[in-house]
Amino acid sequence: MDHYRTLQVSRHAEPEVIDKAYRALSLKNHPDVTVSGKRDAATIRMQRINRAYAVLGDPVARRRYDATLGPDSGQSAWDTFMCKGLIGMFLEKAAPPRS
Repeated sequence: MDHYRTLQVSRHAEPEVIDKAYRALSLKNHPDVTVSGKRDAATIRMQRINRAYAVLGDPVARRRYDATLGPDSGQSAWDTFMCKGLIGMFLEKAAPPRS
């Protein structure tokens, strides 16, 4: 499980960004604010979010977790997708046609 993907943040996210992402995801996915028929799925999602935040919200645990990810190539696959994928698609459509 990729804790960064779970919290929808970059591997290089500042602690404040991680806190903000956790709060937003908690409000959105908490079982108490979910339709009763989907509470079991919301509980599982919330457990994953809590687990990810327990690691990424603690500087020591985050360093240990980052060490298990291997050498940092500058951008994770998620970062590359978000930057080159979405932004690249937007810029490609906005750019004038090449002749």
